[in-house]
Amino acid sequence: MMNGKVKKLALAVGVALGGVSMVPTAQAVSAAQDNIGQALIFPYYTVNSGWMSLFGVTNTSANIVAVKVRFREAYNSRDVLDFNVILSPHDVWTGWVAETANGPTIFSEDTTCTVGTITSSGVPFPSPTSYVGSAVDGGPTTVARMNEGYVEMIMMGAADPTSSTTLPTTALARGAIHSTTTGVPPGCAALVNAFQDTTKLDQLRQEFSVSMTNLNPLSGTFSLVNGAEGYSAAGKPVALANFFSSTTAGCTTNTTFGECNLMTLQLSQAAAGDFYRSWHEPSLSAANTFGVKLGTTSAAGAGETAITGALTGAAAVTAALTHTQVINEWTRRTNPAAGWTTASDWVVTFPTKNFYVDNKPSTEFAGRASGRANIAAALPVVTTAPTPFAQFFVDTVNTPNVTTRGQSCDSISIALYNREEAMATGGGFSPGGTPQLCYEANVLTFAGSNILNSAIPASVDSLSGTFGWMNIGFSPAVGLPAVGFSITSRDDTNSALLSEAGLVEHSYVAPTTLP
Repeated sequence: MMNGKVKKLALAVGVALGGVSMVPTAQAVSAAQDNIGQALIFPYYTVNSGWMSLFGVTNTSANIVAVKVRFREAYNSRDVLDFNVILSPHDVWTGWVAETANGPTIFSEDTTCTVGTITSSGVPFPSPTSYVGSAVDGGPTTVARMNEGYVEMIMMGAADPTSSTTLPTTALARGAIHSTTTGVPPGCAALVNAFQDTTKLDQLRQEFSVSMTNLNPLSGTFSLVNGAEGYSAAGKPVALANFFSSTTAGCTTNTTFGECNLMTLQLSQAAAGDFYRSWHEPSLSAANTFGVKLGTTSAAGAGETAITGALTGAAAVTAALTHTQVINEWTRRTNPAAGWTTASDWVVTFPTKNFYVDNKPSTEFAGRASGRANIAAALPVVTTAPTPFAQFFVDTVNTPNVTTRGQSCDSISIALYNREEAMATGGGFSPGGTPQLCYEANVLTFAGSNILNSAIPASVDSLSGTFGWMNIGFSPAVGLPAVGFSITSRDDTNSALLSEAGLVEHSYVAPTTLP
C-alpha cells in the first residue's frame, strides 16, 4: 500500500480550482494538468445529422509507442470499433468519423501504421456485434446506436528505436518509423501481421518493453465539425497521467498482460482464458496505479489531512475523475430580431460507468465480463445498486431481479442562473420531469436546442434569460466520474455565412472524500 500526505492548504486549493479531483502523488493515476499522459479520454463523438468528429494523437517522446484506440457507444459504453495505432517517435496520427450509406465510417489520410488499415476512402464501423444477439443489454440493437459516444486512447507499450543489436531487439517496432524518402513506414505490413498472429504476442511484448513508469507521451486534440451549418469547435481530451507502471524491467517469454506493458493482440477473444490477449484490452480498467493520493492517519503530520485512496483498475480511474459538481455556461436565444440566435448543448460523459452498471458476465463485451479478472478485485459485488451509480443498465447476476432496462439513471440537481444572478425555478427538465442522466455519454440541451442532434438528449426547459451558467450536482456525496464540455452555436439568420461554434471544457468541484 502506498502512503502519501496532503496538506490541508493544497487540498483546499484543489477543491476550489476543481480541475482535478485531488492533488496526485507519484505513481497515482490522475487527470493531467499539462494535458499529456498515458491514456486520453475524448468525451464525445458524433456523426448525427451532418456532424463529423475529428481526432488527433501526438507521440511527444523519442520512443515508438503503441496505442489502443476504442470507440464506445453512448448508451452503455459497448465497444463498437477499436484498432491500434503505432506511432513513430514524435509522430502524429489523425482521423475522422462521419456518416455514410454504410453507417458510421472512419477515415484517415495519415500514413502512420494502424492495425487495421484505415484509408482516405473510409472504412465503415463493423456491423453491430457488442449489443446484439447474446450480448443484448436492453438498449437499441440498430446501427444508429453507434452514431454517438466517446473515444478512449490507451498507451499499450513503448519501444526503443535505437535497439537493433542489443536485447530486446525491436525489428518489428522499428518498421513503424516513416521512411525519409517515401514518408511511409516500411514495416507496417509486418506489424499488422504480428498483431494478428497468436505466436507473436511474446515478441511484441518484448519489443515494446521500455518501462512505462513515469512515461507520459500522449497528447491529443478533437474537433466537432458540421459543414452544412458552418460549425467547427475544437477541444482537448482528458489525459490520464501515470495510468500504468511497469512492474518488471523488461518482458521475457510468457510475460503476462500488465506485467511490463499493456500489449495485446488485435484479435477477438478465442477462449475464456484469452481475454487479456485480445482486443478487449487494454481498457480503462487496466490501470495498475492507485487513484489520486493515498494517506493514513498515522502518516499525517501536524496541519496535514490523511486521504484514503482507491484501489487500482477502474476504481482508480473513477477516483481520479470524480467530481461532485459540474459547472459551465449556457445560452439560448431564439428571436432573430434580437440579433444572433444562440444555443448550447452540454456533454457529460461517465467513462468508467460500464465497469459498474454493465453486469452481464457471460458477455465478453460487458463492462463486468467474467474474463476481466481485475473487476472482482477492484469493484465490489453488489446486489442493490452499483455504487457510486444508482442503477444497473443490465444485470443478469442478481436473481430474481434480473434486468435489461436499457438505461442507467442517476439523479442530479440543477442550479441555473442568468448573468445577473437570477435563478430559474421549477426545473422544467425533460424527459420525465426529474433531472437525471441515464447514459454513459449524455447530451444535455437547453429549451430543446440539441445542436448536436443527439438521439438521447435531456433538456433543461426552464431558463432564467438568454445567457448564464449552470451547476450540476451529483446525488452521491462522493460524486461521480465525469468529463465533458459545453458547445455553443451562434447564427445570424440574415446571412448564411455568419455561423460559428465554440467549445469550452467543464469546470468541476472535487469531493472532500474519495469514492
